[in-house]
Amino acid sequence: MADSPSLRGLPLRALRLGLRTASRAGGTVVDRVLRGSEPPPFAPNATPTNGRTTNDPRDAVTILVGGQSVVARRGATVLEVATLAGIDLRSYCGGNCSCGTCRIDVRSGAAHLSRRGPMEEVVLGSEAAARGDRLACQAAVFGPVEVVIPEWF
Repeated sequence: MADSPSLRGLPLRALRLGLRTASRAGGTVVDRVLRGSEPPPFAPNATPTNGRTTNDPRDAVTILVGGQSVVARRGATVLEVATLAGIDLRSYCGGNCSCGTCRIDVRSGAAHLSRRGPMEEVVLGSEAAARGDRLACQAAVFGPVEVVIPEWF
């Protein structure tokens, strides 16, 4: 049955559709932020995840990305913060946890990042996960953190 002409190209078509959909989804979030319809993660008056606008300093966290200090909204991912702050952090999949190019080295504050999910562990690989590496697209910031962008990308 797998050799029938109607099913032969199905896995590739499904893969292409999935990749196109993932790229669009990641791009739309960045587009909304850049258009101004969504507050940037590092804006001082950003709307936290609970929906209230605030100037409360408890909703802002300082993150050190590649030696540059950035104030971020609590709950924003490292990739969102880096992108909107103009820090070059590659993410070929658009932040959808599928390529591994946004890998970062957490130097301090790992406890202030969101938990690593199973898909992130698969993309990172067991060796990188054991070292404590994270994917910037998946690591949400909830406190002071220092991360380094590796040179190999």
